[in-house]
Amino acid sequence: MKIFKKIITSALTCILLFQTMIATDIAGQLKAYAETAPSDMPPVYRIIGNIKTDIDCNLVEMELVNAGFTISGAASSASTDQNGDFTLGFDTTITIQKPGFLKRTLGGITFQNFTALLKDIPMWAGDINGDGCVNMSDCILLAARFNSIKGDSLYMADSDFNKDDSINMLDVLCIARHFNANSESYPPYIQVSPTPIPTTPIPTTNTPSPTFTQSPTPTSIISPTPTPDTSSLEIERKFLVDKSKIPFDLSTLDKYELTQAYISFSPEIRIRCADDWMYFLTVKAYVTDDLMTREEREFYITEQEYNTLMKKTEGNIIYKTRYQGLEKSGIMFAIDIFKGNLAGLAYYEVEFPSIEAANKYTPPDWVGKDVTNDKKYKNGSLAQYGIPQ
Repeated sequence: MKIFKKIITSALTCILLFQTMIATDIAGQLKAYAETAPSDMPPVYRIIGNIKTDIDCNLVEMELVNAGFTISGAASSASTDQNGDFTLGFDTTITIQKPGFLKRTLGGITFQNFTALLKDIPMWAGDINGDGCVNMSDCILLAARFNSIKGDSLYMADSDFNKDDSINMLDVLCIARHFNANSESYPPYIQVSPTPIPTTPIPTTNTPSPTFTQSPTPTSIISPTPTPDTSSLEIERKFLVDKSKIPFDLSTLDKYELTQAYISFSPEIRIRCADDWMYFLTVKAYVTDDLMTREEREFYITEQEYNTLMKKTEGNIIYKTRYQGLEKSGIMFAIDIFKGNLAGLAYYEVEFPSIEAANKYTPPDWVGKDVTNDKKYKNGSLAQYGIPQ
């Protein structure tokens, strides 16, 4: 036992001596470096920033939306975390991108106290195919994946913009919000200025994080609030009409010649030409089970876009003449007289500011059956199946 203790004691003594030698050697190296190193350390430049989207979702989903943006510069690259934050080295121009989002390039980055702060960089969703613009090609891709959920063969994460594990109308609205935008459509970015921070090139762990002071943003570049409101709701009642019973001269009303076709029936994506010079893209989705209320987004498109999309339509093209006027009560109505394979069909339609007003409405006594709740009489169904039997 005594021999064993001597062996242990000797071993411990050797270890302590070895550690002392190492510590003495390190201390000597640090002392020598301190004597020979320049007095000023080279500055450490940093870009500290975060992205911001206009996607409506809960906090858990928002973390998935925020994460995974790639920020690239000439000398370094980084990715955003679940808060959308990132840190990069020195660069005066960076590119930000993520599948499903419009790529963005920021130039002219300036530094103060070796730091550039880029707060709340707007990033827009909708560019599914990555061609640098949000257009009908993205709508078609989304339509092909519509109503799929995570785990389905059709589901693709880059089309699930709000990360709720399903591709639905909320994702359609993300495309609609920035339809026809491209990478050059982003509003000018105004870099924020940091409050004064210590000028020490390498901050210690106790150095407080810099705070942001937002420069005033011109109202002309503030994006509209993305939350849907009643202005996007179509609350409509529809009645059949016998043209021979219309009690007034249709020529006294406003008249429009309409041609419309469908890119997709689910979701309902429609293109329309009015009077051979106005062109529209419309996205609709039912809000209520009675088919009376739908969420609607409508956008102007060019004649070239319209003609291109016409080659991608489903079902039959609808041709009709629309007459618009005001009832004695001041409510606007429309009479649609269909032509072509739908000849003989006519509707009397009225839109309302609220569901309550729609339910209280009493139609003129010369109109026919109320078909508001009958899906067979919706225009999309007419384009697929023709006049209901």
